[in-house]
Amino acid sequence: MKRFLYAALAIFAIACCWVCLSPASAQPVAKDSSTSTAATAQDVERYNQLVRAQEDKAKRVETLLVRQEQLMDKQEAAFTRFQKILDTWEKQQKQYQQYLDSLKK
Repeated sequence: MKRFLYAALAIFAIACCWVCLSPASAQPVAKDSSTSTAATAQDVERYNQLVRAQEDKAKRVETLLVRQEQLMDKQEAAFTRFQKILDTWEKQQKQYQQYLDSLKK
Protein backbone atom coordinates (compact mmCIF):
# COMPACT_ATOMS: atom_id res chain seq x y z
CA MET A 1 0.00 0.00 0.00
CA LYS A 2 2.74 2.43 0.91
CA ARG A 3 4.63 1.47 -2.24
CA PHE A 4 1.72 2.64 -4.40
CA LEU A 5 1.40 5.85 -2.42
CA TYR A 6 5.11 6.59 -2.83
CA ALA A 7 4.88 5.82 -6.56
CA ALA A 8 1.92 8.16 -6.96
CA LEU A 9 3.69 10.91 -5.05
CA ALA A 10 6.82 10.43 -7.15
CA ILE A 11 4.82 10.66 -10.38
CA PHE A 12 3.10 13.78 -9.09
CA ALA A 13 6.42 15.38 -8.11
CA ILE A 14 7.97 14.58 -11.50
CA ALA A 15 4.95 16.00 -13.30
CA CYS A 16 5.07 19.19 -11.23
CA CYS A 17 8.78 19.63 -11.88
CA TRP A 18 8.30 19.01 -15.57
CA VAL A 19 5.45 21.53 -15.81
CA CYS A 20 7.27 24.16 -13.75
CA LEU A 21 10.73 23.80 -15.25
CA SER A 22 9.81 23.38 -18.93
CA PRO A 23 9.13 27.09 -19.54
CA ALA A 24 12.27 28.01 -17.58
CA SER A 25 14.48 25.94 -19.87
CA ALA A 26 13.07 27.45 -23.08
CA GLN A 27 15.42 29.51 -25.21
CA PRO A 28 14.98 33.26 -24.66
CA VAL A 29 13.83 35.23 -27.68
CA ALA A 30 16.56 37.51 -29.02
CA LYS A 31 15.55 41.18 -29.21
CA ASP A 32 16.92 42.28 -32.57
CA SER A 33 15.88 45.46 -34.29
CA SER A 34 15.26 43.38 -37.43
CA THR A 35 12.58 41.25 -35.77
CA SER A 36 9.24 41.98 -37.36
CA THR A 37 5.99 42.28 -35.47
CA ALA A 38 4.53 39.40 -37.47
CA ALA A 39 7.29 37.07 -36.31
CA THR A 40 6.83 38.29 -32.74
CA ALA A 41 3.09 37.66 -32.97
CA GLN A 42 3.79 34.15 -34.26
CA ASP A 43 6.19 33.56 -31.40
CA VAL A 44 3.60 34.76 -28.88
CA GLU A 45 0.95 32.51 -30.43
CA ARG A 46 3.30 29.53 -30.39
CA TYR A 47 4.18 30.25 -26.76
CA ASN A 48 0.48 30.45 -25.87
CA GLN A 49 -0.13 27.11 -27.60
CA LEU A 50 2.72 25.52 -25.66
CA VAL A 51 1.40 26.90 -22.38
CA ARG A 52 -2.09 25.58 -23.16
CA ALA A 53 -0.61 22.18 -24.04
CA GLN A 54 1.30 22.11 -20.75
CA GLU A 55 -1.84 23.10 -18.83
CA ASP A 56 -3.76 20.29 -20.55
CA LYS A 57 -1.02 17.83 -19.63
CA ALA A 58 -1.06 19.04 -16.04
CA LYS A 59 -4.84 18.55 -15.91
CA ARG A 60 -4.46 15.03 -17.30
CA VAL A 61 -1.78 14.23 -14.73
CA GLU A 62 -4.01 15.55 -11.96
CA THR A 63 -6.91 13.45 -13.26
CA LEU A 64 -4.69 10.39 -13.37
CA LEU A 65 -3.50 11.01 -9.82
CA VAL A 66 -7.08 11.32 -8.57
CA ARG A 67 -7.97 8.10 -10.35
CA GLN A 68 -4.91 6.39 -8.89
CA GLU A 69 -5.90 7.51 -5.40
CA GLN A 70 -9.41 6.15 -5.95
CA LEU A 71 -8.02 2.83 -7.12
CA MET A 72 -5.71 2.69 -4.11
CA ASP A 73 -8.65 3.37 -1.77
CA LYS A 74 -10.63 0.65 -3.49
CA GLN A 75 -7.71 -1.77 -3.20
CA GLU A 76 -7.27 -0.94 0.47
CA ALA A 77 -10.97 -1.59 1.11
CA ALA A 78 -10.73 -4.92 -0.72
CA PHE A 79 -7.66 -5.86 1.29
CA THR A 80 -9.44 -5.01 4.56
CA ARG A 81 -12.41 -7.14 3.48
CA PHE A 82 -10.09 -10.01 2.52
CA GLN A 83 -8.28 -9.75 5.85
CA LYS A 84 -11.61 -9.94 7.70
CA ILE A 85 -12.66 -13.00 5.70
CA LEU A 86 -9.30 -14.65 6.33
CA ASP A 87 -9.52 -13.99 10.07
CA THR A 88 -13.02 -15.48 10.16
CA TRP A 89 -11.86 -18.54 8.23
CA GLU A 90 -8.88 -19.07 10.55
CA LYS A 91 -11.16 -18.77 13.59
CA GLN A 92 -13.54 -21.35 12.10
CA GLN A 93 -10.65 -23.67 11.32
CA LYS A 94 -9.47 -23.50 14.93
CA GLN A 95 -12.97 -24.25 16.17
CA TYR A 96 -13.29 -27.16 13.76
CA GLN A 97 -9.90 -28.51 14.84
CA GLN A 98 -10.98 -28.29 18.48
CA TYR A 99 -14.13 -30.18 17.58
CA LEU A 100 -12.12 -32.88 15.79
CA ASP A 101 -9.73 -33.12 18.74
CA SER A 102 -12.66 -33.57 21.13
CA LEU A 103 -14.03 -36.56 19.25
CA LYS A 104 -13.10 -39.96 20.57
CA LYS A 105 -11.36 -42.21 18.13
